[in-house]
Amino acid sequence: MASMLRGFQKKLRHTLSVLIGLIMLWLFLPLPSNGGQQLFLTQQNSSPDLSHPSKSILLSGNGPERYLMELLADGFEHDHPSISVDFFWHPNAKPIRTIELGEADIAVTGEEVPSLRSTMIARDGIAVLTNFSNPVKEMTSSQLAEVFSGKLRYWSQVYEEAPQTKIVLINRSANQNIRQGFEKLLKIPNGISRSAYRAETEKEAITMVSGNLEAITFVSITPALRAKEDGVAINLLFIDKIEPEVQTVLDKRYPLQRPVMLITKKDPSAEVVAFEEFVLSSKGQRFIKNGKYYHLSDR
Repeated sequence: MASMLRGFQKKLRHTLSVLIGLIMLWLFLPLPSNGGQQLFLTQQNSSPDLSHPSKSILLSGNGPERYLMELLADGFEHDHPSISVDFFWHPNAKPIRTIELGEADIAVTGEEVPSLRSTMIARDGIAVLTNFSNPVKEMTSSQLAEVFSGKLRYWSQVYEEAPQTKIVLINRSANQNIRQGFEKLLKIPNGISRSAYRAETEKEAITMVSGNLEAITFVSITPALRAKEDGVAINLLFIDKIEPEVQTVLDKRYPLQRPVMLITKKDPSAEVVAFEEFVLSSKGQRFIKNGKYYHLSDR
């Protein structure tokens, strides 16, 4: 009976998340020239009131952490049956903005936000992928920066035995955590080359590389490892001679890592604090491990 109830709760939460996502997207639509005042009043009235403690928490995000956060939400709701966790998750969402506007309780990002409350809950490795038939199997961090900034444009410039073919860059959406973390780690001052193609999701990026011998991209390490295990035609490049795998991320030897952060307003509600405490507990960190992210080593 308990498992059936949890299953019903999960389905209900998914339905609510879809509805909330549609409402949130509508709220950010530009105002029409006629009747704008009435629409503005309607939008104000439909915004969640976060001035008082609530028995629900709204999480906002746009990256690959959705599955992890759903696992954590299930575990938290099991321990706190009076509090529900809902999601506004969309590739074009702006999580930090939703916190600043009071439209969400928690934003999931890949970096600290000085003006808000930032809590690191896990780490994620960033895998660099090439086609399985590409002879390039490793790069240095400096080579990667030159490739993605557009300074190195041919595979033969990376590896002398590689063909003299042009490198096809596959970038990620500008507002996604993984792209921001990747550019910051590689210290690419002007960002990734504008000539790059763009993949909206991890799956799309992996598919594009597996079908193009000259392509290169970057994704969260867990779906990359899973795709390789499933026989997808990709290489996970060694970076600075370190293999991208679970252990090298856990012991922090693998150089391309980004934090997973929860961002809230400075004075979060008691429900938000309870969720943070759950995530940082030993039980919550086990959920992070089960979600194929990398738990904090001191937990």
